[in-house]
Amino acid sequence: MPDSNDSVNDGFDLLEYPCRYAFKAMCQVSAIDGDAGSFVSQLVLQHLPAAAVHGVSSNLSRTGKFESITITVTLSSRSELEQVYQALADSKPVKMTL
Repeated sequence: MPDSNDSVNDGFDLLEYPCRYAFKAMCQVSAIDGDAGSFVSQLVLQHLPAAAVHGVSSNLSRTGKFESITITVTLSSRSELEQVYQALADSKPVKMTL
């Protein structure tokens, strides 16, 4: 049994790696020069190999101010999960992640 200091009980501790995972990012369209899907993909590819990406989809908000991007990947470790979420959180055009 893992030491309570070594484990994090946040729901992500239940994932078994490798696993398929969908990152969702809500982006402010006016803050991105170009395509939001490509922008989010580039952030993710800084931490994962291209072969780990299975697909990217997007949905523009009714007002056109925001675009929701979903990128499905295969994660090899919790470290990859945390690195991608941190990269998304550090990006100014990304307003929210799921």
